Amino acid sequence: MKCQSRDEIFDNLIDRIATQYRESPRLIALIKAYVMEAAKASEVACHMLDYFDIDTAVGDQLTILGKALGWPRDHCIGQRRPVFGFACDNECFIPSMLVGGFCEADWNCGQGPDMVTFTFTDDELYRRFLKSRVITLTHDYTREALAEAAVVLFGDFATIWREVPGSSSVVTGRLLTDIEISIAHLYPQVMPIPPGIGLDIYHCDGPAFGFGGGWGGICDGHWPVKVTIN
Repeated sequence: MKCQSRDEIFDNLIDRIATQYRESPRLIALIKAYVMEAAKASEVACHMLDYFDIDTAVGDQLTILGKALGWPRDHCIGQRRPVFGFACDNECFIPSMLVGGFCEADWNCGQGPDMVTFTFTDDELYRRFLKSRVITLTHDYTREALAEAAVVLFGDFATIWREVPGSSSVVTGRLLTDIEISIAHLYPQVMPIPPGIGLDIYHCDGPAFGFGGGWGGICDGHWPVKVTIN
């Protein structure tokens, strides 16, 4: 939508004045003084919409959009604490959950680690969640919608990994960051999954192994690893 300038708003209104009154400069000046104040407010309000574009909004603007979409920055049960363990720094190790060493993590004694509050401080990460949330709010539960949401959240190599009765799996096509792994349980909440259907998320260092368009093939494909969500 094109925003009108104050002069354009005044010109459109002045055309509505009867011809005999247009020849009174004092009346026109008085009308213009009042119209310009209202036109100024209208111009500012119109340009405010530019600051709430989900593709470009930042900071508080993005926060307001998130609240409107029902997905705030702060989540009480938002982040999984690291589990005690040691990560291997080689290509053969792909983490399924965030691990930490001494004094950095909790023991997993069968019931899983506790959750802590998480705040989306990274605007780009938050933006991806919001854009997927927009797709979900359309209540379009088709494969195409799920694939679109996966690309929005994880990138161009993301796709649907497999489907079985009652469950769908998405592969990210890239390794998730430590933050993404720790909040992996939040992804199903913004993805278009119909009620009663489960969602699993797998990640790997590139396109997943498979044949055909979008798959990695024999030489360049990667075996995905399931990320802990529950």
